[in-house]
Amino acid sequence: MQVETNDYVELKHEILDGMRSYREDLAQDGADAGYGEAEIDECERILERFLASLRNAVADGERVPSRAALDRTARAAVEQTVRALNALNARCRYNLIETDQREGLCELIRSALAEIGALRGEDDPTEDWREWGGRTSPFCRGEALGAPLRGHDDRRGSR
Repeated sequence: MQVETNDYVELKHEILDGMRSYREDLAQDGADAGYGEAEIDECERILERFLASLRNAVADGERVPSRAALDRTARAAVEQTVRALNALNARCRYNLIETDQREGLCELIRSALAEIGALRGEDDPTEDWREWGGRTSPFCRGEALGAPLRGHDDRRGSR
């Protein structure tokens, strides 16, 4: 079973490209987004590690993990990912992960978990650790999967 499909690659790129375009828009206006290309690259590495850990959880061709073992591995991967994103966002003065990114990140995490059949029935697998964004987001609860993401441009009016 492959976890990182073209959909995940597209979604990951959409999240990262939104961060880049918002930063560039602010720079054109003479403002600082609070993060740079290095932080966007770090976000990408965090997401790549998450997807790789899920691939590894189901890649053992000699044995299929039990559902409980798969859920433990997936929960640990989600916790590690969310904590790493929390720390990165804190270093960026909480400017890196806004509404659009939260929605995209939650969609990516939930979709990747669903792909391998892990943590079924959990409303929001990020909730125990997530510090970026509201706890009531329908994206994090999985109620809006498949909805299109908006760009960072939507944040301008809310700042």
